[in-house]
Amino acid sequence: MKPDLSYEQLERRRRILRGIFLALAVFLACAGVAVLAVPPETAMDIAIPRAFWGIALLIAGFFVGLFSRLVP
Repeated sequence: MKPDLSYEQLERRRRILRGIFLALAVFLACAGVAVLAVPPETAMDIAIPRAFWGIALLIAGFFVGLFSRLVP
């Protein structure tokens, strides 16, 4: 039988998971900003899909950041 984890072990695991989720959230947000960075002379058929992808990555980063607060 597997012994129950102590409170300190559970807290350590929770902090590690929260750190991983927050790092992922920051990475997604930075990726979204990088995708949104297009020069002004870029053609519209390239700029519009990049804008949608950039906003989607920013929103995904936001929700992963919120999810990190819900880690038990």
